[in-house]
Amino acid sequence: MKTRLIAITTLVVMLALPVALYAQDTDPMSIVNAWLDALNAGDIDAVLSYLADDAVLTFIPPPIPGDDGIFSGKEEIKGWYEGLAAANGVTTMSDCQVVGEKVTCLDIYTDTDLQNMGVDFIDMEWAATVRDSKIQGYTVTMTPESLAKLEAATAALPETGGAAFPVYALAMALGGLAILGGLGLKLLHRRSHQQG
Repeated sequence: MKTRLIAITTLVVMLALPVALYAQDTDPMSIVNAWLDALNAGDIDAVLSYLADDAVLTFIPPPIPGDDGIFSGKEEIKGWYEGLAAANGVTTMSDCQVVGEKVTCLDIYTDTDLQNMGVDFIDMEWAATVRDSKIQGYTVTMTPESLAKLEAATAALPETGGAAFPVYALAMALGGLAILGGLGLKLLHRRSHQQG
């Protein structure tokens, strides 16, 4: 009887273990944490592997004036992440809440460009949908306090004799000045295809 009980217990554990491991790998917060680790490591391929092929990122306010602040698909998103890596961006998520497939967090971001402007960090609200072990998309909304910090830092920048650097380009600052060139090229490429 004792041998039979041990065999049944062993069988139950062996059957339950893969289910528990699978649940851990597909848990929305586990996916977000793995994505965040790859993002902070600057591993662009790994970061993209956590996104759905048709993922959509939305930034409020848009990082470039006149643009909608929406990046669709891995190719557009890749340019954004490359900018983050180039600026040595570091994102910290806290106060995360998971409800079904929705994950919301406080997102605190810093990079060398922000620090050079005298801004230690900016904080944003981050809201994502995670389905089928992939981030389907997320929205990043800058807090009014961080927007005010960036506006003050922009006002303190020395005049260059040219047009002022757009506040909204600094407002997101996810990747700071390093990403603007790459994003501009991506947008020009996208617009030329749309107009053509």
